[in-house]
Amino acid sequence: MSSADKQSFDDQVLLRYLLGSLPEEEAERLDELSVVDDAIAWRLSAVENDLVDAYVGGQLSGGDLAEFKKCYLSSPRRLQKLEFAEALSSFGGETVTAAAQALPARTASGPEPKEESSPRRWFSVPRLALQWGFAGGAVAMLFAASYLLLENARLRKQSIEVQGFQVTVGQREQELQQQLNDQRAANAEMAKKMDGLRESAPNLDQLKTLSAILLPPTRGAGQIPTLSVPPRTSFVVLVLALETNDFPTYRAGLRDPAANQILWHSTNLQPASGAENKLISISFPARLLQSQNYVIELSGVSAKGAAELTTSYAFHAEIR
Repeated sequence: MSSADKQSFDDQVLLRYLLGSLPEEEAERLDELSVVDDAIAWRLSAVENDLVDAYVGGQLSGGDLAEFKKCYLSSPRRLQKLEFAEALSSFGGETVTAAAQALPARTASGPEPKEESSPRRWFSVPRLALQWGFAGGAVAMLFAASYLLLENARLRKQSIEVQGFQVTVGQREQELQQQLNDQRAANAEMAKKMDGLRESAPNLDQLKTLSAILLPPTRGAGQIPTLSVPPRTSFVVLVLALETNDFPTYRAGLRDPAANQILWHSTNLQPASGAENKLISISFPARLLQSQNYVIELSGVSAKGAAELTTSYAFHAEIR
């Protein structure tokens, strides 16, 4: 920004900036200059000090007073500056009053006798000058003490806020760490279960099945079919041909005639479509079989769930 632009900001413009009555474009330019230009920052600080002193001294009125209360006092930093100025003004008034009362009584009654001229007089300090020096020193000490007190209060407040923030962050960190630990434990448990399932699941490449078709029994005596079950056979798959297809679903059971016991039974089965004769496929573990006769009992299931025995398929199992 050029020097001509900087010089356009006189004290009146700076005062309007502090009171918030400056146009937005010029206010933005001043915001930038107050940061990057030391001369503008110094002038702005001086005008601000004069404005605060005028308010403390009761010299503001009308629109300036209203804008000062509305705009300038909206900032916590400016409120702090005003409180400091009021405290300093109050102390300064009390100090001046005390200094006036401390003057010797003879200064009120009349002039002192004229002292003789002496070289020592040139090195002496008038008592009034000493008193005003002490008063000025006291004001300076009060200024420094007030500044330190305000700064200490501000730092203490910031310290409390930082401590509270640290406590909040610590608690949140503990919660996140606990959630992470819980998730890790859940993942480990899931991996353990998956490993168990992999170990317990059969290897499909090693499974061996035996397949056969059983036709409906015919009237009259006949030789029942024989199923030769090789070693290490895992499942027996039987395809049952239906005489009639009078039911929507069927159930099958493997019966041991010697023990008169059902060794296995299926869930509801639906006949396969697309063939001349309807077919039902069942499968059961080969370990249930021994070298003997067995019967597959097929029952039709009505729409209401009632089961009715329809066909029995006999076969002889030969375990090699």
